[in-house]
Amino acid sequence: MFAEEIYDLPFKGFENIDLKKMLMGPSETFYMRKKRTREEAIREYINSRLYDRFDYEYVRKDNNQFVAVYSDMYFRQDHFKNFCGFIKEFAYFDYVIPVKLEKERLNIKRCLWMLRYDIGNFFLMKKIAMPFEERIYLIRLLGMIRLYVERMSVYIDNKGYKYGLVYSDSCPYENILVQMMKRKDMRTATLQHGYFSAHNIFKGVEFRASVSDDFLAWNEYTKDLALECGIPEEKMKVLGIPRYINEPVMQQETNDAVFSVILGGRALDEENKKLVNYANLLAEKEGMKYFLRYHPACTGTEYSNLVNEKYFVGVEERSESIKEMCGKSRFSLVGSGTSVVIDLIYLNQPFFEYKEDWDGKEYQKRSNYFGDIERLAEQVESKCSIDNSLFKYYCTTKKVKDNYGKYFESIMN
Repeated sequence: MFAEEIYDLPFKGFENIDLKKMLMGPSETFYMRKKRTREEAIREYINSRLYDRFDYEYVRKDNNQFVAVYSDMYFRQDHFKNFCGFIKEFAYFDYVIPVKLEKERLNIKRCLWMLRYDIGNFFLMKKIAMPFEERIYLIRLLGMIRLYVERMSVYIDNKGYKYGLVYSDSCPYENILVQMMKRKDMRTATLQHGYFSAHNIFKGVEFRASVSDDFLAWNEYTKDLALECGIPEEKMKVLGIPRYINEPVMQQETNDAVFSVILGGRALDEENKKLVNYANLLAEKEGMKYFLRYHPACTGTEYSNLVNEKYFVGVEERSESIKEMCGKSRFSLVGSGTSVVIDLIYLNQPFFEYKEDWDGKEYQKRSNYFGDIERLAEQVESKCSIDNSLFKYYCTTKKVKDNYGKYFESIMN
C-alpha cells in the first residue's frame, strides 16, 4: 500500500481528483509485482520517459454524443480485440483506441515534458518516508497518467459528448478519465473486463475503485459480489458478456482421454504450481493426459519443470480459441479469478475450480470446487455438468447486443 500522506499532496494536473480511487489498484497490488532492484527500477523509469509505444486512433462521426475509450496502460491483445469487436457494433459511438507501434519510438519532446513534471513531484514527495522502488514507481506512474490525460483531452474536450464509456475504470488511466468526464456533466459507465471476485487476492478492487455512474456487469454473480463490496445496487446494470456480442459456434465433441489445465497470471504463481501438481496426481489416478493453457501475461515456460512428462502432452497454442481448447479436452482444471470459467459455462464444458478455503457458502451457486486430490477425484467421477441455472447466473443471455442496445438507447431518450 502507498503511504497515506501521498493522497494529500497537490500534484499538478490532479486537482479535484480522487487520488485514492485512481491509485487504488496500483497501491493494493504494488507488492505483488516482481521485486525490482534499484538499477532495474531506474532503467524502467528512464525507458518510460524516452519512448512512445503507442499512437492513438480516434474514430469520429458527425453528431455522435457517445464516446468510448480503451487505454493502453494494461494493453492486452485479447482485451483490445474484445473492446473493438464490441464497440464497433454501435454506430452512435465515437471511440479512441491505442495503436501499438511495431518498434519503440524515441521522443525527446516527451522526455523533457515528463522530466519537468517528475522533478516537481519528486520535491513534493521528498519528505514522505517510502522505499526507493515504490517512490520511483509512483513518480513514473503519475507522469504516465498525466501524459495520457493530456493526450486524451484532445479527443474528449469540447466535443459535446454526453456519455463516456471505458473498458475498465479500475485502471488509473481510465479512472481519471471517468472522473474528468463526470466534471463535464457526462454520464459515465465502465464495462466489466474480467471475472472479478471479492474473495481472491485482489479483494474486489475492481469494484471498490470504480468511479463510473454505471457498472455494466456480465452477470448476477458480479452484481452479488459488487453489493458485497458496498457498490450501490442502482449502479449495477446486468447486461451480458461483451465478447459474446457475436455469438460463437458451440463446442464440438471432446477428447475423453485428455484434460486441460488453465493457469492464472503471475500474481497467482503459488496457485499455478498447485494446479500443475494436482494435474500430475489426477492424470496418474485416472490414466489420462493433460495440457497447459497459460495466462496471456505468462511466457509459456514458467511451469515446465513441474509437469510429469509421462502424462503431459504440451502447451496449448496461443492462437487457439477457448472453443478449440474445449474440443481437445474432456474437462478443465482452473484456478481462482480467471474469466475462462465463464467461457466454459457458456460452451457447456465441465470444469473444476481450485479454491483452497472454499466452505460451500459463497455466491457461486455451484459445487465444482476442490481443495485436495480426493475432492477433485470425486468431482471428476461425478462428471459435474453445466445446467441452465448456471448459464443464467454467470452468462445472463445470448442476446448481448440487444441488452446493451436497449441500455444505450435508454440514455439517448
